[in-house]
Amino acid sequence: MTQFSAQELLDTGARVICPGCNWLVANGAECRKCGRSLSTAAPTWRSSSRTPNRRRPPASRTTSADDHRGDAVLTDLALGGMAARADRTIWLVVHGDPKSQGSMVAVAPGRVKASDPTMYAWRDNITGEALRELGVQWRPIDGPALIDVAFTMPFPRSFEDQTTRIAPAAEGQLPRIPAMQPPDRDKLLRAVQDALSPNDRANKGGKATQAFDKRFKLTVDDSRFVYGAEAKTYARPGHTHAWALDRPGAVIRVRIIDAPGTHFPEPTLRDPGPLPAQIQTVHEKLLRRTGQSPR
Repeated sequence: MTQFSAQELLDTGARVICPGCNWLVANGAECRKCGRSLSTAAPTWRSSSRTPNRRRPPASRTTSADDHRGDAVLTDLALGGMAARADRTIWLVVHGDPKSQGSMVAVAPGRVKASDPTMYAWRDNITGEALRELGVQWRPIDGPALIDVAFTMPFPRSFEDQTTRIAPAAEGQLPRIPAMQPPDRDKLLRAVQDALSPNDRANKGGKATQAFDKRFKLTVDDSRFVYGAEAKTYARPGHTHAWALDRPGAVIRVRIIDAPGTHFPEPTLRDPGPLPAQIQTVHEKLLRRTGQSPR
């Protein structure tokens, strides 16, 4: 049986499509099947593979980074619930031992979990405090956000001798000890960001997924955090960071890009000073709600 390509015959002009019977017929004065004149035959569309020189019009959204140079502002869609906050800033205080999000272990085909199961309770604690502060009607941020976190770590029972590296500035005083022990800062921050935009569904369908879709989110996704700063410190009074609490926990500040605010303090081996008033207010509110007393 002879094989041929109809598109090739149309491309070469040897065949045309009859406008009367829609048959593929030899190019001539009239159709040999129905007798209709072929002068009004339908155009023979050529295949794109045989017209490499044909240019496509540029897409209206095809741009490069070099094209985007103008100043910009965020829309209400990007701001989400932040649109109702004049300072575009959220302060959260969370109590508990900070946990890192890093190593994962396989528990079943296609399923993994954190090597430290207490990490999930820590993340839920953060999510809960954000929900109490912002409410169930909060609209997630869908624009560039900044996050600063100061982690007050539990003082270790034992750690490497640091006397050869850290000496007292004044004789007779024990020097402040920086929190140089594990876990790593970036892994601590990762747990916070995921807690503010949880994305680990229990499964691929059913009630668990429906509950996930309604779960509180401060941001649409943790990729919205375009900048993050974090610090580790031990609790007051031997702290090395101005945002240190009097117990293990975390101070979290989330801001919209270009929002007014002070810079995140750097750790220091000198007296960092008192807890800022805004953080102290949130901290005391949490103490009253949980029935704890200041240390």
